[in-house]
Amino acid sequence: MMVATHVAFGAFCAVSAALILHLPAMMAVLLLAGGLAGSLLPDIDHPKSWLGRRIPFLSRPISYLFGHRGITHSLLAVVGVFYASAACLHDWGVRLGHAMPLVLGLCVGYASHLVGDWLTPAGIPLLWPIRIRFRAPLMLLRPKMAEPIMTVLLWFGAGFLMSRAL
Repeated sequence: MMVATHVAFGAFCAVSAALILHLPAMMAVLLLAGGLAGSLLPDIDHPKSWLGRRIPFLSRPISYLFGHRGITHSLLAVVGVFYASAACLHDWGVRLGHAMPLVLGLCVGYASHLVGDWLTPAGIPLLWPIRIRFRAPLMLLRPKMAEPIMTVLLWFGAGFLMSRAL
């Protein structure tokens, strides 16, 4: 899945979560911001990814140690992101009650990335360190035109859901 599709899917999932949780506008914005950032995080393990090119001092060692679609594409990583972000905010003196939508958004965006890569033929090692790759039974992202269409539909879906929240 390409970066634009991951970001669109992260936005769609974050807006959906905000609606499901009936969050007030400011908390919904925090959740959306976290969702957008979280949707990019798993590809830190690929030095040529959008995020990897911007943070090579992290991307290269992670890629060397775990390879692409290794630990960063697992449920263990989602749990790690939750605890690491909550710990960082706590250490920075940010009250977790106020920042929890941001932390939740990071996790929602991260999980949306995993779902997106699960839809590809390569699959993901969801239960890392067990090396079994999980793939969707129906591969949705093989045709070249499917992904751009999916990206546009996800952005329209996120916009529609945001309009329903207002």
